[in-house]
Amino acid sequence: MACRKQFVAIAYSILRNTEDAEDAVQNAFISGYLHLRNFQGRSAPKTWFTRVVLNAALMIRRTRKSVQLVTTPEWGPEEGSRWVDGIPSPEPDPEMRWARTEALALIQELTTHLKPCLRQAFLVYYGNDMSVSQARSLAGVSLPTFKARLFRARRQVISEAKRALVLRSHKQASDGSPLSVVS
Repeated sequence: MACRKQFVAIAYSILRNTEDAEDAVQNAFISGYLHLRNFQGRSAPKTWFTRVVLNAALMIRRTRKSVQLVTTPEWGPEEGSRWVDGIPSPEPDPEMRWARTEALALIQELTTHLKPCLRQAFLVYYGNDMSVSQARSLAGVSLPTFKARLFRARRQVISEAKRALVLRSHKQASDGSPLSVVS
C-alpha cells in the first residue's frame, strides 16, 4: 500500500517505538483484510483503515508491559560508600514521626470533648482500623446511625483542630513560645 509510511507514522505517534508501530500496521493489514466485508462505505477506505491502524496501535499499547528502567548513579570506590547507601529509608524521618505523634495527641485531646456516642463511633472506627460495618456492629447501632455519628464526630474534630491550630499560631506569634500539643 502506498500510504504505509503514513500509517506507520500514525502508529508511531501512539507507541513511540518504530518496531511496535510496524507491528501495529502489520496487524492492521491483517485485521483490515479479515474485516473488509464489514466496511460499509460511509467513509473513504483510507479513513477507515486509519482507524483500524489506530485501534491496532492502541491494542499493542494496552497489552505491552510498561517497564520503566531507572538508571542509578554510578558509585565509585572513591566515594567510600556502597550504592545501597544512596537508597532512602522507607521509614519516616524523625520530624515526620514527631509531627505524626503531635497530630495524634491533638486528635486524642480533641476527642475527649466529644459527646460519648460520637467519641465511641470515632474511636471504634479510627482507633481499631475497622470497616464501617464492623465498627457499627461493635457499637451496636444501625448503619445510618453509626454513619451519622461518625460524620458529626469527624466534622467536630476537624473544626476543633482548625481552631486549636489557629489559637496556637496566634499564641506563638504573640509570646514567641514553642508550640505545645494542646492549647
